[in-house]
Amino acid sequence: MLEAIRKHSAGIVVKGFLGLLVLSFAVWGIGDIFRGGGAVTSVALVGGVKIPPDQFNAEFQREVTRLEPVFGNRFDRDQARAMGLAEQVLERMITRLLYGLGADDLGIVISDDLVAAEIRRAPSFRGILGKFDQNRFMQILSSAGMTEQRYVSMVREDLARAQFLKSIGGGSEAPKALVEAVYRHRREQRIAEFVKIADLTMTGVAEPDAAALEKFHRGNAARFTAPEYRALTAVIIDAEELAKEIAVSETQLTEAFEQRQDEFNQPERRRLRQMLFNDEDKAKKARERLAEGADFAETAKDMAGMDADALDIGAMTREQILPELAETAFGLSEDGVGGPLKSPLGWHLIQVVGIEKGGQRTLAEVRQKLTRDIAREKAVDSLFSLANKLEDELGGGAALEEAASRLDLKLIKIDAIDGQGRGAAGVKVKGLPTGPFIETAFAMSENSESPLTEAGADGYFIVRVDRIVAPALRPIGAVKTEITAAWKAEQRTEAAEKTAQDLLERLDGGAELAAIAAESGRRVTTTEAFTRFGEGAPAELPKDLIAGLFAANPGEARQARGGDGHFVARLKEVRVAYPASDPAGVAALGKELSRSLREDVLAQLASALRKRFPVTVNRQAIDQLF
Repeated sequence: MLEAIRKHSAGIVVKGFLGLLVLSFAVWGIGDIFRGGGAVTSVALVGGVKIPPDQFNAEFQREVTRLEPVFGNRFDRDQARAMGLAEQVLERMITRLLYGLGADDLGIVISDDLVAAEIRRAPSFRGILGKFDQNRFMQILSSAGMTEQRYVSMVREDLARAQFLKSIGGGSEAPKALVEAVYRHRREQRIAEFVKIADLTMTGVAEPDAAALEKFHRGNAARFTAPEYRALTAVIIDAEELAKEIAVSETQLTEAFEQRQDEFNQPERRRLRQMLFNDEDKAKKARERLAEGADFAETAKDMAGMDADALDIGAMTREQILPELAETAFGLSEDGVGGPLKSPLGWHLIQVVGIEKGGQRTLAEVRQKLTRDIAREKAVDSLFSLANKLEDELGGGAALEEAASRLDLKLIKIDAIDGQGRGAAGVKVKGLPTGPFIETAFAMSENSESPLTEAGADGYFIVRVDRIVAPALRPIGAVKTEITAAWKAEQRTEAAEKTAQDLLERLDGGAELAAIAAESGRRVTTTEAFTRFGEGAPAELPKDLIAGLFAANPGEARQARGGDGHFVARLKEVRVAYPASDPAGVAALGKELSRSLREDVLAQLASALRKRFPVTVNRQAIDQLF
């Protein structure tokens, strides 16, 4: 079978052992498949086989449902699509289908008996006696929104793909020679001694004369050039500003309070964290570990493979949490842990990390909020009318200043602003409207006026460019202090580099680092053993210096720039890594390299299958599902 696979997927070649260490998912070629066109009977066509919209939609919805608890049941289809989940689900379906077509091409057939045995082996379908339970099987499929026929078909396809891929991946074990070579490369360590020649320790830098300042000024013109500035006039219609001028009556407050009673009747909320397990025994072991005082996040990481960010499910009311968890979650005290609890998702351990007490709020308690909300609502309602009136005024020939005065609108004048929103003093200009204000102002010519433009969700602006000041080199007199400081800093940097180079030459001539450093009162630091990746090295040691030391022999010296100075180091010792002394480390590395090898081979296989079975995606059909 392996020979047949090789025949049908020519070009699957792993081009170098070091390539095994780098896996790019881009090889799978997501970008090239999203092309429109075709009828809306499928979301994708893979080698002539359709992926129907309903099948894609069902799988996408299952993924959304699966992720809902992770996001505290505040995760919907729109959010999922914005996060790229639709593309991920579709790419996964396409890849599965490609592997399935590859299996079909080789004549791989999975019998009904094999499919049935696989389903019966699944732990999630077993009843209380530990045997396959048909009712439980149907219940789980129903909760997942899947028919029995579809599930059986999926299992059959999975088994065929597994057999197809096993034939390829089975030989993708990293050779022992490669593993040991990579181990030696990664684990080799070095010890060095070094000194730092900080720029600020370079004394005796004289004051620059006029000629030096002028030369530095010209040579660094971009550094001392003022950006383009623009003088602007703008009229702003902003709901927040309008709301400050709107009065709210007691009657309006009372009516709004009565209409929003449900909003002000706050149910108790609990901030929760959860671990999720596939089987009860593992959940019980984790619970026992917590009872012994173990940290919740560390236990989740070790036993459930869940990172700390995935544990928090947010502040939940009793109605928002899964029914199977509600009674326990709302019966615990703060910091209490409950479970294991069974739900269709698995076995849960729940921790209460905070309690927000509920209760009915009074009008007095919410008066300020209601007043703001009502005033803002009225302001938003008046925005469109005011915007029309402003355009009518301007259309009638009024200047911005006149229109703003007649309509009592906010008018701002800015003498100078650059493309980053900073004034002439380099400080951000305050009071600018939201939205594309700067972009709009800098896209216009002098003495031109923008159309009415949205400023965020609840506002508008019109801006006029009164004057444009082109970029210009600031005169020496205006930036003399800045030029002098920059010139001195450059002189100190050059002096530090020359000192480091002189020190390096003396070391190469046989001098001792400690003796040279003592002459200038500098401290010699001896490092701990460190790797070529900087593990164990002082944080201040430049990467270039570390690389240089790994290219040096014991006794040789190197120098490099880092941070605010130069470093000179001499290699004292090389510690060779011996694979035989660390069988566990070698085994772990072997698994890592083998996994990379298999993933690389599978990625190249997928790429080859795309050429054999062309893939197109119907974007129109996908858009219609949302």
